[in-house]
Amino acid sequence: MDIVHNNSASNEYGQYSVPEGLDHRPAVRLVKSGEVYEPNTIRFMRDHTGTGDIIHAGTFFGDFLPGLSAAMTRGAQIWAFEPNPNSYAHAQETIALNGLENVTLTNAALSNTDGHIRFQTRDAQGNPLGGHSRYVEQDGPGVETLPAIRLDSAVPADRQISILQLDVEGHERAALEGAMDIIARCRPILILEEFRYKRWIKAKLGHLGYELKQKLHANRVFAPADRLL
Repeated sequence: MDIVHNNSASNEYGQYSVPEGLDHRPAVRLVKSGEVYEPNTIRFMRDHTGTGDIIHAGTFFGDFLPGLSAAMTRGAQIWAFEPNPNSYAHAQETIALNGLENVTLTNAALSNTDGHIRFQTRDAQGNPLGGHSRYVEQDGPGVETLPAIRLDSAVPADRQISILQLDVEGHERAALEGAMDIIARCRPILILEEFRYKRWIKAKLGHLGYELKQKLHANRVFAPADRLL
């Protein structure tokens, strides 16, 4: 594991390795002040994971990981994904700081194919974008070529997934397209940040009964109609 300059913080759920230079990001600012970012989302996920696994994509520096890890039943797993190399290294340290043994963290973006994508991790001045890192079509300043994987390839087919949570900077549809086998098999709760594809959900997942259930901060929660939340 790469060693990151230690800039640690803590809140009610655990300790964190927090990236420097990103105090403008709400998650960084709140955690550094001892608070929890998106407390309602974390609480919802803790309450609804049941006995299954959680997929958590867009892990950033791991601010959700200690809280989620403590709520998992024995044998259950968190499958965490973070494409930004710097954020990934901080998430690794957060896992180590808390001794989390039920988290599998992968340094890759989620997509509908296995391969590589262009990902801007720094601005034109070289400043880290952190959780604002984004998918781009062309090379340019601060753009890196990073591995991309499908969830159906990354998560073993014998795992039962209770919650699939995506915060992937507008790449949600491609990530879901790469998880269609998991969704059909497990019918997990979907938590999607600022997801604008309600029609796509209806067209692609309507036969599984998926509908919009509620909002959590900037997230939309979808689940089969017969699922009581």
